[in-house]
Amino acid sequence: MVGLIQSKVERSWLRPPGTEGLKCAVRVRLGASGSVLLANVVESSGNTAFDRSVEAAVRKAEPLPMPRSPRLQAVFRDLTFIFDPSS
Repeated sequence: MVGLIQSKVERSWLRPPGTEGLKCAVRVRLGASGSVLLANVVESSGNTAFDRSVEAAVRKAEPLPMPRSPRLQAVFRDLTFIFDPSS
């Protein structure tokens, strides 16, 4: 499921110039329908434009995919993933 979320975020992302090879960790809190309640960088890439563009991409990608199982939805309501477009 995290892979589906990352993939959708990457499709919504507008890469700033000069940010090749960067990555950051992003914390995302989701509503039951996949709405984005919170998106913030918790481990910076060192490039403010890159970090802000990732946060914006998370919000732009909503609603994000959520599992159908209520038990799994609880797990995916608050997650942190590494945004690494080069991988």
